[in-house]
Amino acid sequence: MKTKLNCLHWKKEGGEEDMNETLLKEIYTEVIQIREKLETLEEVIIPKESVSKEELLEIQKLKEESLEGEYVEWDNLKKEL
Repeated sequence: MKTKLNCLHWKKEGGEEDMNETLLKEIYTEVIQIREKLETLEEVIIPKESVSKEELLEIQKLKEESLEGEYVEWDNLKKEL
């Protein structure tokens, strides 16, 4: 069975090909484990923020205004937020 790291796979004579493929599978497994650990750490370090429906609507309104090119004064915006 081929892995997602096939782009790194090169053909050698004899049993070296199987050994290289096994090594690539081991490396890929380690990369996946490291990625999972990083994602776990990220969740711990960066807390999840919840946004109320009112805040979400206000953000959407401001986004639409910015896309339309409407002018919004920064000081007024800071006061609203």
